[in-house]
Amino acid sequence: MFAAYDKANNDKQLAAYSMALKDIPEELLMKACHKLLLENKFLPAIAEIVQACRSLVGCIDENKRERTWAEAWKEIMEQVRICGLYEKPKWSTPEIAAAVKSYGYTDLCSLQKDEQQTASAQCRRFYEDACKKKNETDVNNFVLKRITGAEMIGLLPGEKMKQIQVVK
Repeated sequence: MFAAYDKANNDKQLAAYSMALKDIPEELLMKACHKLLLENKFLPAIAEIVQACRSLVGCIDENKRERTWAEAWKEIMEQVRICGLYEKPKWSTPEIAAAVKSYGYTDLCSLQKDEQQTASAQCRRFYEDACKKKNETDVNNFVLKRITGAEMIGLLPGEKMKQIQVVK
């Protein structure tokens, strides 16, 4: 990757990247670097490489993918419509559940049509905060060696790794 960006002679930078990315499975790292070579004009930062790894894992396992706000809001409104006040809603991610809890599920159930846009903006902030907190916790646990590099990006060894090798 460094040669593609005319950085092949920068040994210090190469060492820093190697050390920071050493725990990510090699096959996944290679696929992420290939993706970034096709997308970026400049050498990507380490954080961009990790994000590309997470993105690829999200393509393989829908449960590991961070939902966009539009997807999260659609799910929230759908659960409000289906469950209402009398049934317990089922959330696809803890971050969506946290956003709903922060806003208040009963408040969401009693929204009037003209209040939905304001509620969406407020819930969005709660959702983005929950996603940021999850990502920060994942990185902190990774740095503290509480989880492996594969787990940090949402990948378990074994069968899922075979799926990555098939992706061309």
